[in-house]
Formats: sequence, C-alpha cells, structure tokens
Amino acid sequence: MNDGLNLRRRLLAGIGIAAIAATGAAWSGCGDDEEDAEDTANELIEDAQDQADEIQQDVQDQVDEAQQEAQDQADEADVEGAVEDAQEKAEKAQKEAEEKLEQAQQEAEQALEDAGY
Repeated sequence: MNDGLNLRRRLLAGIGIAAIAATGAAWSGCGDDEEDAEDTANELIEDAQDQADEIQQDVQDQVDEAQQEAQDQADEADVEGAVEDAQEKAEKAQKEAEEKLEQAQQEAEQALEDAGY
C-alpha cells in the first residue's frame, strides 16, 4: 500500500516539475523562437503524461495483485473451513455407525441367547 502512495507522490512531483519546466520554457522563450519553446513545453507535458500513465498503471497493477491475493486467501480459508466441516461430519457418521454396529451385535447376541445357543 505504501508503494502506491510513493508512486502517487512521484507522479505528482513529475507532473509538477514538467509543469514548471513547461511554463519556464514558454515564458522565457527558451530556444530560437516561440515555436521551439512551445514544442519543448509540449514535449515536456507529453513526457509527464506518459510518466503519469505508467505510474497509474503500476498502481493499478499493485491494486489488482493485492485484490487477487486477498481473494486467494479468502478462497483458501473457505476450503479449509469446508475440509474441517467434512472431517467433522465424517467423524460423526463413523461414530454413529460404530454405535449402530455395537447395538446390532448386542441384539444378535441376545437373539442367540433367547434361541438357546
């Protein structure tokens, strides 16, 4: 998250520097004539915009990556919870089956005793 803030600060600093340079070039008439100064200013503005676009893309990529990591962690937590639930249900079913088996054995032994065996 701090990387995003750093990128935004860099973006703002880059735009600020480009704006100051463009303004200075336009006002001072830097170059042979006004057309050169205007071209320089436009070039600086385009460079600043390209840099801003690149930084914005980097920020978006980091946001997307963070969201994906959060989703992956949430999915993993859901899977772990489902596994625990399934394991608890399996243990409960096994316990019930053992109890029914024990009851059936007792009933069978009782039936044999009643039959005289």
